[in-house]
Amino acid sequence: MRLGKLLDVFLQSNCPLCGRSSASIICVDCDRQITACRFQDSQQLPPDRSLSVPLFSWGVYDGALKRAIAACKYEHHPEIAEVLGEKIGEAWLKSSNARGTKPTVIPIPMHAEKLKTRGFNQAEILARSFCQVTKLPCMPKLLQRVKSTKPQIETKSKQERLENLAKAFAVPDSVRLKSSVILLDDIYTSGTTIREAIATLATAKIEVNSAIVLARPKLYTGKD
Repeated sequence: MRLGKLLDVFLQSNCPLCGRSSASIICVDCDRQITACRFQDSQQLPPDRSLSVPLFSWGVYDGALKRAIAACKYEHHPEIAEVLGEKIGEAWLKSSNARGTKPTVIPIPMHAEKLKTRGFNQAEILARSFCQVTKLPCMPKLLQRVKSTKPQIETKSKQERLENLAKAFAVPDSVRLKSSVILLDDIYTSGTTIREAIATLATAKIEVNSAIVLARPKLYTGKD
C-alpha cells in the first residue's frame, strides 16, 4: 500500500450522521442529502411580513438537514455546524444580500446555564464558520442571553412565546458599534427570537440590516 493511501486510512473518521468511514467531517452521501435540502432561491419563499428585516434562509428544515441539526445539538457533534456554516457562507456570497456594506455578524446567544449543559452554542459555531468564508467580522459577545427560557417548541400560544422571550436578551453597556449587524441562527419558524433580538439591539442604537438562518420550514409552524 502506498504511503498516501495508508495516510488516508489513518486520517479517516466516521461520519456523525451515518457512521460510515469518511475522509471529511460529513461523508459524501450524507453531504449530498443535506445539499438537496438547500433552497435554490430563498427570496422565492413567502416572506414573514412580521419581520422588519430581510431574511436569508439556506435550506428547508426537513429530511437530512433536520437530522444534521439534531445530531449537532443533541448528540454533541459541533463539527457539523462548522460544515453547515461554510455552506451558508458560500450561498450568501452568491446572493444579492452580499452586496454593499460589510456588517458585523451576531449569532443568537445561548443562556449560560444551557451553554454549560450543551458545551457549545451551535449558532456561534455557524456564525464563526460563516465569517471565515465571507470575511465578515463576528462578535458573539455583543448580544447576551440574560434570561433562561424554555424551548419555543414547548410553548402553546403566541402570547406564551412572546412572554417566554420577553427581555431575554441584553447588550453590555460598554458596547459601541458603528456598523450595522446581521443576526444569525440555526432555525427560524415564527421569528419571535429574531424579533426580540432586533428590539434589544435597537435600544442600544444598533441597526440590524438582515437575518440569516440555516433552516426554516416551508410552512410556518408558529414556533421557533
